[in-house]
Order: sequence, then structure tokens, then C-alpha cells
Amino acid sequence: MSRISGVSAGYGRPRHRRREAGAVSVEMALALIGLVVVLIALTWCLGLLTAERALGEAARAAARVAARGETATATTDEARRLVPAADVGIAVVGEHVTVIVSRVVSPPGILARWGSVRLDVSSVALLEHPS
Repeated sequence: MSRISGVSAGYGRPRHRRREAGAVSVEMALALIGLVVVLIALTWCLGLLTAERALGEAARAAARVAARGETATATTDEARRLVPAADVGIAVVGEHVTVIVSRVVSPPGILARWGSVRLDVSSVALLEHPS
């Protein structure tokens, strides 16, 4: 069997068509763009978990301050010391104090079009009675 350059013996057609020469490059570029978007989304999810953890710590610390009988300002200051942009809510019901710490988190870069997420974390503590 003989081969002619660019032609398969027996078929008479070129092995690679010129129109398909860049198809692999385009497919690879699209795959890379998709991969970058997925990585950004995963990074944002990790950021949400980190923010929620910080809010939880702020809520617990503020609830301890409120349980000691400190003022609402001191309680809010304690929460904002740990999460500066947080909104803080305080409620006393019976012998329990509940502190809710919340914050709006926006996604980075091109994901900003998806909208923001509001994270709320609460903590409850038993009021301390002076002895």
C-alpha cells in the first residue's frame, strides 16, 4: 500500500480537514473558561463558610457579654470587634439572651451578577445573676 502525502491510501480523502484544525483549541479555551468560573464559585463558597464561622464566633462572644449584664452598646461593640461590618440584634426573653449577628456577603468578580447572600448566626446564653 502506498501513501500520498495528506491522503489515506484507498479513501482519497485528506486525513485532517482544514476547517477542523482550530476546533480543539476552541474546545480547550471553553473548557478553561468553565474551569475558571467553577474555581471562582468554589472560592466564594469557601469564603461564605469562613464568614459564617466568624459570625458564629462574634455571636457567641456578644452573647457572653450580654449574659454578664453589660449594655447593648458593649454587646454590639464586642460583635463588631470580631466582624466589623456586622448587624447585631439582641433580645432578652426570660432568663435567656439571644444575640443575632448578620452580614451581607457578595460574590467576587463575574459572579457578582448572582446577587448577595445574607448570613445570620445566633447564639443564646443564660443570664448571669449577681451573687
